[in-house]
Amino acid sequence: MCSLLPLLLSPDPGQAVPAIQGLLGDLQLDKESTLEAFLGDAKCEEYLWALCKLLAVPDVRLCSYAAYILGTIAEHETGVARLVALAEGHDSDSGVLLGMLSAMLTWDDGEAVMNAAGTLASLAETGPGRQWLLRDPKAEEVIEKLVVLLGSTDRQTASNSALVLARLAITREGCRRLLSHPQAEQLLRQLITCLEAEEAGCRMNAAFALGRLCDMDLGPPRLLALPEATSMVHALVSVMASGDSGGSRNACFALSCLAASREGHGHVMRSPAFPWALDTLCHLLCAEEQESSWFAAMTMRVLASQRPGVVKLRQHPHLERALQQLSVSKTAGKELLEEVTVTLAKLQRPPKPLPPEAKVLDSGAIQVSWKGFRPRSELEVHYRLYESGALLYRGPACHYILASSMPCPKYHFQLCLEMEEDCGPCSDTTVLRGEEPMPSCPLDFQVVGRTTTQLKLSWAPPAMPNGTIKHYMVYREGTVVGTTSELGCIVGGLSPGMSYRLSVCACTSTAKGEKAWLHAKTLSVGGHAPERLTLVILGRSEILVTWDVPKMPLGRFFNYELCLNGKVVYLGTQRSYVARRLTPNTEYTFTVSAITSEGRSVSRPVTKCTLRDEYGNISRCHYSFPWRSQLAAPSKTPDIRSQEPGKDRGDVKVSPKPSPAKTPGLPLKLSRRASKIQEGESTLQPAGKARTDSSLSFSTECSQDIHMPVLTKGRQKDSTKHPNHPTAPFHIDTRQQEQRVLNTMSSHKQPAPQTSREHGSTSPGKTRKPLGPKTYLGECMTAQDMHMHLC
Repeated sequence: MCSLLPLLLSPDPGQAVPAIQGLLGDLQLDKESTLEAFLGDAKCEEYLWALCKLLAVPDVRLCSYAAYILGTIAEHETGVARLVALAEGHDSDSGVLLGMLSAMLTWDDGEAVMNAAGTLASLAETGPGRQWLLRDPKAEEVIEKLVVLLGSTDRQTASNSALVLARLAITREGCRRLLSHPQAEQLLRQLITCLEAEEAGCRMNAAFALGRLCDMDLGPPRLLALPEATSMVHALVSVMASGDSGGSRNACFALSCLAASREGHGHVMRSPAFPWALDTLCHLLCAEEQESSWFAAMTMRVLASQRPGVVKLRQHPHLERALQQLSVSKTAGKELLEEVTVTLAKLQRPPKPLPPEAKVLDSGAIQVSWKGFRPRSELEVHYRLYESGALLYRGPACHYILASSMPCPKYHFQLCLEMEEDCGPCSDTTVLRGEEPMPSCPLDFQVVGRTTTQLKLSWAPPAMPNGTIKHYMVYREGTVVGTTSELGCIVGGLSPGMSYRLSVCACTSTAKGEKAWLHAKTLSVGGHAPERLTLVILGRSEILVTWDVPKMPLGRFFNYELCLNGKVVYLGTQRSYVARRLTPNTEYTFTVSAITSEGRSVSRPVTKCTLRDEYGNISRCHYSFPWRSQLAAPSKTPDIRSQEPGKDRGDVKVSPKPSPAKTPGLPLKLSRRASKIQEGESTLQPAGKARTDSSLSFSTECSQDIHMPVLTKGRQKDSTKHPNHPTAPFHIDTRQQEQRVLNTMSSHKQPAPQTSREHGSTSPGKTRKPLGPKTYLGECMTAQDMHMHLC
């Protein structure tokens, strides 16, 4: 071959025929080695330029062979770079290569046309060659002729033309060039027509070109405006189901690009062939070739990107199951699993939501809230809120306020999600304990009678008891005044002519109901109560009470009720009463009420004080000691000696008259009864018939042994030695007597005559017969004074 290559440089095209034939043979036998040898020749550029010039010779066959050889060289990366550099390096002849190939596209020779289109396709396969074709001024002309060739009856020619257009559309610049071409509409129509061609390559190339053009913003609107757009989805599905792996991939690609836009997605959803498309995609998912499975999963992902697509895909009986099986496959590739995972996420059914949260507001209403859910499919989510199985709310909000007009002891809330009429499972139940149902307010609350101090009320049961009414609670100014199970009551203890705010509520075993309110006023006194309540003091412990009948009694009279200091002491029809056993010198308040059929009318209160008890202190001792002492018996009784008159004994004076009844010289003897003292008391109690407050009683009986009491302040000393003496202390508690004794003991020097006391008592100011110079008042002396007298 190397020896024949110089013939290409001959100016006579006929002499180049052997070299052309030799290259064709070598390329068919070993294309790679032939291209390596040709491109490695030192005169490679000259040979390439000679081949380009042969495209313009009159010999059609020679031109066709030259085009074929150039196309084969363009399939090599180094070859296409040499051709592009050669075409761009000859400025004056830069249009020779593309211009001659464009001219050949209109020849009648089918083989020449096919070879020219093939060469253009090979040049457009690589980036440098594609850019050269798009920048060449002949590009518009070449695109126009390719559009015409798409409708060629020759399958290979149409396929090569579609291939050139598909490769030009690989770049966005090429898509814009095709869509902005004057024959763009015809181009789109021809591509749609090629989808139904018998040639597999033609269908595959047309599908790829359409997919690329639909990926542009201008592509779907212009494509969907054509009448042939209605049959495009069906044609693409036919290509997917044809069994050709390349055609299926390109058809999936074209369908996904069309459905990527909102308009194209809707067009695909409305197509009658869409169910067939889903079946085909589901079948391709299970294909052994993962490339086809990837294209099918990618198409499903695009279809699930819009809301109608999600609904349609969910409705397919086998598609979700096929995706789930593929997602757990161990042989699936990483890219395939990514597409499947995203598609399943978009097709996710409404999940089971978390239980809603419920709380009771201060107003008594119930607020229910829940966490919002945003699916990856971006479908609009509606929430359904149920209470005990009844639908309360349906909408997009994430909260709901239940106005609790009918209280319920327990609420059961459930939530479920709804996406495009597809409801998910309900959440777990949220139980909220509400307020116990309370009765409504009693009806017909009114005053049916009134007096000066009472109001008679009545009412009817509430319209909604919400349980069994146990009792009613009556309030006065917000304070409970009583409870009753009847439908009425009497409120007493009121003031005449006053206005009161009263209320009543019904009560069940669990709750108190609403209150019914009213304002009522009592009657003024105005002659309804008994009049002229009069109190007459009869003595220290009795009072006579009288009254007159009311001037204007209310209703039928029953009884009078007399109260003493708030307590009832009389109930009857008489108009007088004697209160007995009263305490002297004490005030007593009386009121009288007239009880009639209309209630009671209370008179004004009258207060009187009983007389003072003037004889209460008549039996008290006139003498007392200046200190509190006790009377104790001495261990030995000293002899009592006479004392001369005039000796200093305090204020005690000896009577000058001798005692006529008793033998002189006999001492006085204390009576055991007179010295008896009650335990725990501070004063000495009398013995026998002595006065109440008498300190000591004396006896004038004679005795050989004289036992005198010893007065002490605290307690008795050594009482066991003298059993006949009193054993308990006594105290004198009269300050006046104490002061008199002090004065007597301190200032008087001569003894005063002592008055005798018969049976231990004497009347004040009354002088009895003197007992003689040796008579003493034991209760008026201390132990020391007593000893002085005895000595």
